[in-house]
Amino acid sequence: MNELYNILSIFVTSGLLLACGLMFLFAFIPGSPLLGNYRKARYTMAGAYLFFIAVAVVEYLSGDPSEQSVLLMQAVTLVIAASQAFLFTFALLALIEVQFSGWRYIFREAAVVWLFIVAVFTVYAGCSETFFRAAFYVFTIIYALLLARYTVLFLKSYRQFRCRMDNYYSGEEAGRLRWVALSFFAALAVGIMALLSALFMSIPVALLYAVVFDAFYLFFAVRFINYPHQFRVIEQAMDDEPEKTGFSLNGESAARNGAKTAHTAFAALEKQIEHWVAGKGFTEQGITLGALAARLHTNNKYLSTYINTRKKQTFREWINKLRIEEAQSLLLQYPGMKINEIAHKTGFLDKSHFLRQFKKQNKQSPTAWRNHVRTHNSPVQTPGFPV
Repeated sequence: MNELYNILSIFVTSGLLLACGLMFLFAFIPGSPLLGNYRKARYTMAGAYLFFIAVAVVEYLSGDPSEQSVLLMQAVTLVIAASQAFLFTFALLALIEVQFSGWRYIFREAAVVWLFIVAVFTVYAGCSETFFRAAFYVFTIIYALLLARYTVLFLKSYRQFRCRMDNYYSGEEAGRLRWVALSFFAALAVGIMALLSALFMSIPVALLYAVVFDAFYLFFAVRFINYPHQFRVIEQAMDDEPEKTGFSLNGESAARNGAKTAHTAFAALEKQIEHWVAGKGFTEQGITLGALAARLHTNNKYLSTYINTRKKQTFREWINKLRIEEAQSLLLQYPGMKINEIAHKTGFLDKSHFLRQFKKQNKQSPTAWRNHVRTHNSPVQTPGFPV
């Protein structure tokens, strides 16, 4: 068991990390300026993967069965876990906050991690074994607090990212980056496993942790390197468009000129949208905020502000609500029409997406809804204004 762990940790893990680190360094990156943060994050991850190789070598060279070796493994595990938590959190944030420029903030966060690492190794090297065992639990609490902080930070940014995507696309494009959230929580789970393996140090536990560690690092490297291909789909939503009107997103213009100005500014746009809805423009598959803004001769931010403030919805929620209302009309007018055809006519790309949205809004399937309406003679709202 001990030999198996040594082979896995020094040869398999190190070989895997080396291969991934080289891919981070040399795999092609498109020249989009919005990939600037991603480019920096990838080079940072390359350095991290190579650093973890050095840590694995140190652990291997200290692999005697003495008590001192166990203490060193505990110290190294804490260092790797804290480094991993920081690096993965901010690398993933670079994917969903492409215009994030707070590098001073990142350096401050990195300084906290470096102080933690220095403290761990200082106590290990300069204090007695008894003192280190006691201090280890303090370090564990600090590490747990770091995990909690990074979790809150990531969830806040990820919610903002999803909202931004839903304010541009009518479909499920945001779901293509669901692996970002999966990667974060997988990294969090690996970090917790690292903590448990350090607390309950044994070869079987360390072996299990090494297997999970390798699997996750390979998964993350592949998805991270392939991100630019997915980025082409979401780039439009991430690229801020300059304002072309006097109405400000944050409401400062309305504050200066009064609510009457905001009402007047939206009046013309509302008439255009009413005409677009009456013509069932929302049934166009793949409609985006940018495409609609171009047709209405306005800009993305202005149109998005109108939908968010007047409709109290994101662009995606608003479009899907109109589509489901249209689907309800078709269900009653054409009882023999197949669900696939209704989904296509109302703008959904596939039946499964249509069914999810229909159940989300009506709490039942299309067939069950139609039977319920016919039985109770319930009125059906058709798309239009007011919504």
